[in-house]
Amino acid sequence: MNKIVAISELHPLMAETLQNDGKVILTITGTSMLPLLRHKKDRVCLIKPQERPLKKYDLPLFVREDGKYILHRIVKVARSGYVIAGDNQCVTEYPVRHAQVIGVVQGIWRGSRYISCGGFLYRAYSILWVSAYPLRRLYLRGKQFLHGAIRHLKYRNGDWKNEG
Repeated sequence: MNKIVAISELHPLMAETLQNDGKVILTITGTSMLPLLRHKKDRVCLIKPQERPLKKYDLPLFVREDGKYILHRIVKVARSGYVIAGDNQCVTEYPVRHAQVIGVVQGIWRGSRYISCGGFLYRAYSILWVSAYPLRRLYLRGKQFLHGAIRHLKYRNGDWKNEG
């Protein structure tokens, strides 16, 4: 039986499991890591983070200062922490300190297919995706602008009244 539980409730059990070199499997929610991770469809396998700093392209699960749990990609390792961004976002988050990291994605399940984060295709995807960040940012900003402009035109023309 599958039960939906808030990750904050699972945190103590996850921390204990990972501390004892176990693995934790979670179903992803949210769209910030599209196209790699799909909302409520894909699952990730988390392992304990190493004591040493993580590497560029790793996918850590970390807790923000406000208590939110986030799984994003490391796009740069800096002296005072990690620079992190969702694959489907135009902004970076910095600094994320190593102490905030709960686990690191070892692999991903897309349906019945397992993708190892150490595999060649995954690494190639990560490198290409991160290096295309400036173009993605331009695309996403343009998409946001067009969406806003269309919404403005609909509002101005009264078309918003016909929307359900």
